[in-house]
Amino acid sequence: MKQIIKNIVKKVIILIAKTFRIEVFFEKTKLPAYIDIIENKYGHKISREKGIPLNSEYKPLPWFTYPAIEYLNQLDLSGCTVFEWGSGNSSLFFAQNSKFVYSIENNKEWFEKILKYKLFNNTIELHEDLDDYVNAISKINIKFDIIVIDGRERRRCAEISHFYLKKNGLIILDNSDRSPDIAEKFRKLGLLQVDMHGLGPINNYTWTTTFFFKGTFAVKPKNVQPVIPIGGGY
Repeated sequence: MKQIIKNIVKKVIILIAKTFRIEVFFEKTKLPAYIDIIENKYGHKISREKGIPLNSEYKPLPWFTYPAIEYLNQLDLSGCTVFEWGSGNSSLFFAQNSKFVYSIENNKEWFEKILKYKLFNNTIELHEDLDDYVNAISKINIKFDIIVIDGRERRRCAEISHFYLKKNGLIILDNSDRSPDIAEKFRKLGLLQVDMHGLGPINNYTWTTTFFFKGTFAVKPKNVQPVIPIGGGY
């Protein structure tokens, strides 16, 4: 009886679909390989459902494009000191992979979320005043291997960031496709611009994370570089 009812329902659905010229499928189909790579191997499905940047093993990721994340994952960052305007899962990622992370946050909710992790190699400061937020880097009085611009007042942060970058350092500007003027400024300073276009965690659209290297950038790879990418191989 159940099968008879299923067949009747299926016929009705097919009839309605034909009327409105809609295709329907009743059999479970295997995902195309490229969708499986993004959804499952990169962990996009998990990050989208959780609403936070995570990989397929539920480990924190910076909210950068996947090409940018894969590049960073090749590098041995264990000796690097990182400064970031804007905290979040990037703070957790860099704390797990680098020597020390200084995070500056403007949003109290995000500040409290990251503070709860009590990371031994992360200092996070809340600066709700935007002038204090931008200028917080000057109070630390050291130079950094990596500077991340991924929060508020990006143009103002970019204006001063290079003063606090080591001679062999790297600046990361997320959502750089929205700020070509910042990219132009960094190029004029002699930084090498490498744009990482593509999909990334959570979002259902592509964007750009850009790396600005000094010519002497010298962070070594963990082992072989390039590695076989996620979903790749032969």
